[in-house]
Amino acid sequence: METLQNFIAATLDAPFDFNVRYSIFYLTCTVLIAFGIWKYRGSPGTFTSWLLPKEVYRHRSNLLDIKLFFASRFFAVLGVFGAVFFPTTVAYGLLAQFGGADYAPPETTWMRIAAVTLIVVVVSDFCKYWAHRAHHEWRALWPFHAVHHSADVLTPLTVQRVHPLEPMINSLLMTLFVGIAQGLALYFLVGELSMVTIGGANAVYFLFHTLGSNFRHSHIWISYGRVMEHILISPAQHQIHHSVAVKHHDKNYGSIFAVWDWMFGTLYVPESYEDLTFGVSDAKGQRREQPYETLGAALFKPFVESAQNVLGMVRKGRPAATETVGTARMSQGFSLWLDALRAGAALTVLFGHMAHTRFTGGDYQFLRDWNVASDAVAVFFVLSGVVIAYAAQRDGTLGRYAFNRITRIMSVLIPALMLTLVFDAVGTAKDISAYQAPYYQDVPLGEFFWRGLTLTNLWTGTGDWVRLGSNGPIWSLSYEVAFYLIFGAVLFLKGVQRIAVLLLLVLLVGVPALALLPAWWVGVWVWRHATVLTDGHGRGRAWVLAVGSVVALVMMKMSSIPADLESFTARLLAPHDHHAILVYSNEVLWNTVIALCLALHLVGVRYLADTWPERTEGGIAKTVRWVAGGSFSLYLVHYPTLHLLDATLPETLPAYNLVFLLLTLSICFGFAALFERPIRQYRAILVRTWERLAPHVPVMNRRSVS
Repeated sequence: METLQNFIAATLDAPFDFNVRYSIFYLTCTVLIAFGIWKYRGSPGTFTSWLLPKEVYRHRSNLLDIKLFFASRFFAVLGVFGAVFFPTTVAYGLLAQFGGADYAPPETTWMRIAAVTLIVVVVSDFCKYWAHRAHHEWRALWPFHAVHHSADVLTPLTVQRVHPLEPMINSLLMTLFVGIAQGLALYFLVGELSMVTIGGANAVYFLFHTLGSNFRHSHIWISYGRVMEHILISPAQHQIHHSVAVKHHDKNYGSIFAVWDWMFGTLYVPESYEDLTFGVSDAKGQRREQPYETLGAALFKPFVESAQNVLGMVRKGRPAATETVGTARMSQGFSLWLDALRAGAALTVLFGHMAHTRFTGGDYQFLRDWNVASDAVAVFFVLSGVVIAYAAQRDGTLGRYAFNRITRIMSVLIPALMLTLVFDAVGTAKDISAYQAPYYQDVPLGEFFWRGLTLTNLWTGTGDWVRLGSNGPIWSLSYEVAFYLIFGAVLFLKGVQRIAVLLLLVLLVGVPALALLPAWWVGVWVWRHATVLTDGHGRGRAWVLAVGSVVALVMMKMSSIPADLESFTARLLAPHDHHAILVYSNEVLWNTVIALCLALHLVGVRYLADTWPERTEGGIAKTVRWVAGGSFSLYLVHYPTLHLLDATLPETLPAYNLVFLLLTLSICFGFAALFERPIRQYRAILVRTWERLAPHVPVMNRRSVS
């Protein structure tokens, strides 16, 4: 009985609720604006017949809008929406985590409140864009959003023609990201939650509704003009979003701002008035009959359709990489740029580690202060994601993918482990003081090879993490192998098998590696999907992405943002030590920022490189290729080499630092000449050996060793 009373009260309160756009106040504003438009255009007939045409408001589709309006009020009374929408709670939690006893809130000013308002509104709208787009592009979600698109006519009440599950999904996304943005903005700009800071964002939405948001779901065409429609979504653009025409499919997802559609390639700006037909259609633009004739069909049929879509995907599985991505090739220019970044990152790691006081006496401490080695490893992860996504596309099958990954790693890893044992044995015998904790760990020989050869030394799901002698950098290879396995399972396995393998890997790998998986997967996205940011937008946007992302990253690096993000991580995991939980992923948030900026940079470079003519590579390009061709060895061998030289080289040696560097480079690149560069020959030998041992089991073909 109480629920019924609350439902009646909520329904009666709706016309007076400023949080809903169809309240009496907003509808009155809509009518007044419409009257001005009617007078300005000199439309024929009476204003009432123009504003409320019978063919629209007496349509059966409008009747379902009304039914779903009452259904939404009922679910709101049950508290379903509020249970998953609490960004203010998240913001307050972050503020509490940040603010300790020594926290001094910044002074509250109107400018700061305006900045918080802008941040919250922009982040909210960004989340709405992606939530809306997900409902269109994810087959499991589309049936629920199709209820909204099934409207044959548009009226202000069509905004309530939504399946109850859709706002819940949107709310979850809004809660997380808007809550985090709000919390960070309050901490740095305002320092406390108040009706003023929270109400600022509400004031923007009040203005949005007052100025005619109801026209978006109406028959009245209002365009803002070509320039403004690249910034703000006009009513005409949203009506186009509801159109069945093929050219209008999956366009104009934005709520307030059109910049998201513009940035991500889904913007449609009309040149003039377009006669639109609303509803749902097939891929050819043929309008389908109304799929939801009744309220029951609108509420329950989407569950059935969603389940059918999911089961269909599970049964079918994903096609092979060659079928999924096509035969996209890597251009010469983009390949060279990836090699330049790879070579630069490897050398940066070397310089950053060599700058340790114990190696060079603090002469290059600024490199340690800048933390360049850690940042370079984040760059490695993104580059790895790009290359592995490309290689998996070329491999085409799980067998080739596994063979190429295993041979690539083991051809360098096995001799690197042997070299580490030898160098550590010689170095510790010569000067044990050069092998102090935490930079050296004496591991039993059996565990050394077991954890080293399986690359599980940083898989916290299998036990405590270990450093393999002086070879600390192997930690990132432990992460890489985890990423290769997860990506391979996602790409090549199907159905229940895929799910089971992924769950097992998640349990084994542990939190540290999984924390940086998104940074690696950003590289996968760059290769497989990044053209969505540049297609149809020309070289201008590509240059902005290529250059602007680097400028933004440098500016953030020069600020306190890296330290602030790690401090936030520490507070978030308190009272636990974030180093103990995350190990080498303690800077996960900053590493993710690096990954995102680098991804945008690579998107721009890839577009530009694809337009460059193919040409014979000169001396600089060949040098870059040569250094990159030994970068894996350089990364995996340099630390044991640094320790050995530190223990054996006399400190009185003239030009000690230069000799120290040149000897390290010589050993690393000599190692690469023996074990990394001949990888094709090693693979060919393995294939020939296999063919002799098992001539009737052709596991590989010649393409896999090319």
